[in-house]
Amino acid sequence: MRHKVLKYRNERRKLRRYERAATRMSNVDRQIFLGHIVEDLSYRELAAQFGITTEEVERSLCRSLAIVAVTLEEKDPWWLRF
Repeated sequence: MRHKVLKYRNERRKLRRYERAATRMSNVDRQIFLGHIVEDLSYRELAAQFGITTEEVERSLCRSLAIVAVTLEEKDPWWLRF
């Protein structure tokens, strides 16, 4: 039982970190990131949807992934540790 509780707690922490990363992205970067990760849209589809080039989509995803990487490595604020 304790193992399940710890696993659930770790999953919640990870989800909070991803949410925190998403809030740190610009609105367009967040939409492109979620479009690619969640909706499984291609660079070409995202470029057409946002009226930008595929290179700009790639740069946007790189910025988003950098934010995610930094956020996942951060410690949770003290009030979230329990």
